[in-house]
Order: sequence, then C-alpha cells, then structure tokens
Amino acid sequence: MITEPGTIDDLVADAAAAGHQVTKRLVHDWVARGLLAQPQRRRTGQRGSEKALHTGAQRTLFLDLLRMRQSSSVRPLADFVLVCWLFLGDDDVVSTRQALRVLRTYVGDPRGSRAWAKARAAQFVQPLCDPRLGTARSRRELLKAFAEAFYTGTYKREDLIAKCTPQFEDKSAFGDVLRSLRRGPVPGQPESLLMHLDVVLQAGKAVQDGLVDQDVLEEVRVQYLQNRRTDAKWPTRSDLEGATSELLVGLGVVILARSGGLSPV
Repeated sequence: MITEPGTIDDLVADAAAAGHQVTKRLVHDWVARGLLAQPQRRRTGQRGSEKALHTGAQRTLFLDLLRMRQSSSVRPLADFVLVCWLFLGDDDVVSTRQALRVLRTYVGDPRGSRAWAKARAAQFVQPLCDPRLGTARSRRELLKAFAEAFYTGTYKREDLIAKCTPQFEDKSAFGDVLRSLRRGPVPGQPESLLMHLDVVLQAGKAVQDGLVDQDVLEEVRVQYLQNRRTDAKWPTRSDLEGATSELLVGLGVVILARSGGLSPV
C-alpha cells in the first residue's frame, strides 16, 4: 500500500509503473464520478499554486481500480469503492463524501444499460436462483423479469409474483438454501421479495433525485456494521457480493423512516 500522498502526475506515473497507460483526463473523470476522492488543495506559495495531493490510500485505490477495469463501464468499479467504504468504515480510505458521489455513479440512469440491469437483478435474486429451487426455466424467467424491473424502474406486481412463486414452492429445499447462505435476511414469500424490490427501487430514485445526503448514508453504514459484526464469520465472499444490494435496501428503509413514506413505484 502506498503511504505517501502524490499529485496527479504521481498517479499517472504509478499507473505506468504498474503497466497501465492512463491520462490525467481519466483521473479527473474518476474524481468527478467518485471513484477517487477530491485531492487535497495546497496553499498558494510565493511561486504560485501547487498541485493538489491525493492521499496514499487513494493512490493505492487508483491502482486497484485499474487492475479491476475490464470494460468501459465504471459501475463495477463504483461497486468496489462502495464496498470499501461500507466494510472498512475508514474515511482515510473512502470518505462518506466520496461514497455519496460514487453511489450516484453506481445508480446512474436505470435505462443506461440492459446488461447492468441484468447484473443488478442477478445480485438481487441470487438466493432464489439456487439450482435446488424451481426449474432451470423458472430461474431464467425470474431473472429476466427482475432485470426488466431494474431497467424500467417499475413492474406489474401480479406478473412478477407469478414469476417468483415456483422458487418458493418446495419449502424443504428453500429451508436448505437459507441455512447454507451467509448473507442478510432473504424474503420467505413472493410478496416480501417485492417489498424489498420496492425499497431498492425507491432508494435508487431517491439517490437520482438528490434526496440522499452524507448523514443518511452514514446512518445506513452504522446500522449495517452493527448488524453484521455480531457474526463471527463475517465478512464472507457472499457478504461482499451482496453488500451493495443490501446497502440500497438499508438506504430505502432509512429514507422511509425519515420521510414517513415514499410514493409507490
């Protein structure tokens, strides 16, 4: 891990040393999107202004993100930054201010990419796509229906319940799946699952509308960590993979509690 702060020139040099050819424009773009924090400004000296400094932790984060980058989409990178903020709870690594900006990047425009909507849906319904539940066809139909809901931001309740029902029919298998999971609570009925979906969609809308501030986000993190740190096996890989989805659920719950209710989807 890099400990010394550095200028934007140092970030570009770090990347080159690690085999990545990047430009200053990329650094500026990632700061604007929240993938990196705003660099710390320095006082103007007798020779004029000096370049702002990125912390050593942010320089390390920059290299981590470059290693992860596999496409032009920044949303997977935004997911990683959010998980760092949520799990580490260390503002020296990722501050809540940065997390709020990158959350807006993560949520983005739901119609921006069907592939992204499918990825979010797969994360959301992952426990219900276990091979022990339903049939291969019912699992495909379930994922397709939820991907459409994430893409459009709305859905027909009766149609989605019909898609969910086969996954809940075998109570014994469903119980086995629940016992094998190491993650947050899983709704036990189609109606409960749709309530979770409503909360997630409303949370995304609140982020888009600018209704989420740093205080709300910090409250969600505190509640998440309090609930999870009681588990001696936390965090597991499943916790990491489902963290952002749970973050949005927690965010929706906090917003509902503060506002007394949001408009229905």
